[in-house]
Amino acid sequence: MPSISFTEAFNAASTDVEPIVLAELTPNGGDTIYLSSHATRRLSLDPLTYGTTSNGIDYQFVLMSMAWPGDQDASPPATSLVFANVAEDMAAAARGVTPGRQADVILKLVTTADLDFVEETYVMKATGATYNASQVSLTVSREPIEAEPYPAQRMTKQRYPGQFR
Repeated sequence: MPSISFTEAFNAASTDVEPIVLAELTPNGGDTIYLSSHATRRLSLDPLTYGTTSNGIDYQFVLMSMAWPGDQDASPPATSLVFANVAEDMAAAARGVTPGRQADVILKLVTTADLDFVEETYVMKATGATYNASQVSLTVSREPIEAEPYPAQRMTKQRYPGQFR
């Protein structure tokens, strides 16, 4: 749950504190792509890139739109992320999202007041993706809790020797 100071800054008409969404996209077998919704500082001159540094990781700034995942009773949190297709190899991340092959998505919420303090984190999976020359859209959700195996372990003599006396 976000802090009270974050909630006040988020709902204020004008403030010096801005919310920043940090996204970490990891396609199956691929390298993680770090993206930020805010151009906090210049990361490099050649090529000219802006972004956010949080906890020692550089997140590249891209135009991003999303709704923070909801908390519905009957379904897991889900949202749609839309990124400008300017980051290196963004289409490869979208191509890696196919039925049976999902990309890992971690969404973090920080503020410009303290870039290293993560207010909220969601660990999710990209379940669908579309892309074109200008944008990449990802549908992300967490895995349904009903997909967890029960019981998680098999009752064998090696694991539960007391059961078989």
